[in-house]
Amino acid sequence: MLDKLAPANVLVLDSGNALFANAGIATEPEKARAGFVLGVMEQLGTRVMAVGQRDLSAGLPFLEKLAKTSKVKLLSANLLRGGKRVFDAGVVIDAGGVKVGIVGLTAVGPVAPDKDVNAGATIAAAREALKALGPRDLTIVLAATSYADGMQLSTELKGEVDFVIQSGEFRGTQPAQRMDDQSALLFASAQKGQALAKVQVSLGNGKGPFIDLSVGDRDQQQTDFLASQVKTLEERIAAAKDKSATGDLKKTLADLKGRQKELAAAMAKRVAPTAKTVKLEWVLLGQDVADDPKLKAEVLKYEPTYSGSH
Repeated sequence: MLDKLAPANVLVLDSGNALFANAGIATEPEKARAGFVLGVMEQLGTRVMAVGQRDLSAGLPFLEKLAKTSKVKLLSANLLRGGKRVFDAGVVIDAGGVKVGIVGLTAVGPVAPDKDVNAGATIAAAREALKALGPRDLTIVLAATSYADGMQLSTELKGEVDFVIQSGEFRGTQPAQRMDDQSALLFASAQKGQALAKVQVSLGNGKGPFIDLSVGDRDQQQTDFLASQVKTLEERIAAAKDKSATGDLKKTLADLKGRQKELAAAMAKRVAPTAKTVKLEWVLLGQDVADDPKLKAEVLKYEPTYSGSH
């Protein structure tokens, strides 16, 4: 699937909590599975992953050992051991000539297996990391936190960050969210690798907040629905034998046409040709996505009950 995209213009990221199913619980088979997962992420071209609490289930030394053998760069601006940061806080990556600044964050709290390891406050750590990044065209926070914390980051870091990509709760394939047009767009992770988020970004003239084209798509769907309802009402009114009994239908028709005009006006002014835009699409990894036989054989070693096609 990723092979079909232009490699120079693609940046594969992971918001963490990917290696273990549960925080603080890691059997030997689960450790082997964690190494396999990180290896597959590398094969997929994943450049950066935030460190989540579930990634630390076997302890920090285990994760550090994995990281040394992987090309996936692990980030956390607030994960501390003895008061000192363990991983790099952020990085700037060139993706097709676009400089992308990325900061990683870990959910606040102690790390179960390690008494001297904990994750401190996220917002202060993020701001410090952002200041150290240097020039960039796009800024992303990978937040291995709760969704509520992700929304707080989206709002508090308004004007400093473009996107917040969150993991830590299963939210499914929902649209991007934000509190207002100036806040960073918040993308939630899907459940257990059952979908791939494809985010298309255009920097336009580089000014102003990003416009979410998915909102326009939803408005277009509503416009199409309204058009079908208007047509149905017009046909019912035309076919009515007693024209005096069509008052309610005519009122509803007028309301629908008014809503059509409102949507048309909003859609016309939403996207200027030079605007910065972003569009989220979810690729569901179901029966219509063929298995890779070699990869599936490897998966079955770690997940013998697997039977799906994703």
